[in-house]
Amino acid sequence: MPQALSQRPTSETHVLKMLSQGAPMVEVLNELCNFIDAKSPGVIPTVLLPDGDGHLRLAAGPKAPQIWNEAFHGMRVSSYASFHSISGHQGKPIPVADMTSDPSFAACWDLALSQGVQAAWSAPILSRDSKILGTLLLFYPTPQPLGERDLELMEQVIHMAAIAIESHRNEEELREFSRLLYQSQDEERRRIARELHDSTGQELAVLEMNLSRVKTAISSRGREFDEILSKSIALARSISDELRTLSYLLHPPMLDECGLNAAIRSYVSGINQRNGLHVELEIPEDLRRLSEEAELAIFRIIQASLTNVHLHSGVSEANVKIEQNLDAVIVAVSDEGHGIPEGVLDHAPRTRTVGIGITGMRERVKQLGGRLEIATGRGGTTVKAAIPNRHFRTLTPVDEPQVACQA
Repeated sequence: MPQALSQRPTSETHVLKMLSQGAPMVEVLNELCNFIDAKSPGVIPTVLLPDGDGHLRLAAGPKAPQIWNEAFHGMRVSSYASFHSISGHQGKPIPVADMTSDPSFAACWDLALSQGVQAAWSAPILSRDSKILGTLLLFYPTPQPLGERDLELMEQVIHMAAIAIESHRNEEELREFSRLLYQSQDEERRRIARELHDSTGQELAVLEMNLSRVKTAISSRGREFDEILSKSIALARSISDELRTLSYLLHPPMLDECGLNAAIRSYVSGINQRNGLHVELEIPEDLRRLSEEAELAIFRIIQASLTNVHLHSGVSEANVKIEQNLDAVIVAVSDEGHGIPEGVLDHAPRTRTVGIGITGMRERVKQLGGRLEIATGRGGTTVKAAIPNRHFRTLTPVDEPQVACQA
């Protein structure tokens, strides 16, 4: 067992504290194994969880030899037929199975026996509706039946393990719901942007042309009409420009047509043409195409970060840098402003006062399996995101004409 693990406090209170603080499931399950080890030295505790095809995998067990992993993976999720109830703590029945006589565990029992294990017992980890979430396995170095102390310990552990597993599943379901929500929002933004550009924008263009024709036709009838029409034409042109900008902000059409490289260049160019913020852009000419979801996430991260620079940093310059390597695409947006107030980022998931889009950035990056880091201080702020290479697209002829889009 690693030295760092053996030095940590291992108690039921400590595990409950980890659960209350939302510690990752694997850390909680490993700590539960350490809890058993502290109570019953010599025992090798493990926790197995089902994967998508119904097979089991080793999820926790700091003392389990690595050689056992393959044997565990060959096992399938046990049913209640494998277990029989034994009275445990306060007379409550605990379903357990003797691995030495249960064919469900044959794949790992022979291997465990060769490693000096003389007895092994299993208990299902059950959900609140009595569905099997996983399995707790205890391997003993001596042949022995389960005593009352063992049953009480197993009961404590499987209850806490069930809380950790169900919390993890709930978090995964929430994350998937969040992903679908973002996807729905993005699709709706795309639809509205297209509608503004193709319908409302075109109608405004026709209105502007008609007004120009009317102005030409009646210009000889007096300056009063000429002035009114000039203002009307200018107003129509202004509304058209604002709609075009709004359409782009909702969903940049170049992202679909030409890819991330062209969309970011166009977006930064638009910012630099307006007063208030100047952005230096470093981006590879040969930036690889990513999945649609990943490209949109990177664009939104840059968009939200630059908006925060403009609104909160107190400076008028920012830098956007994109790098790519074999493992990931790395995006960094930095400024030399006064930074984010101390302690504010710690409350980002629970408040909207941190800045525009920080919680959204974190969620998008998390859903893509990447990482987001925000470094801030008196010297400025840097938002850095890494999107893993599994989101790289396989190059196709469609991906090649990006240079034309950038022109």
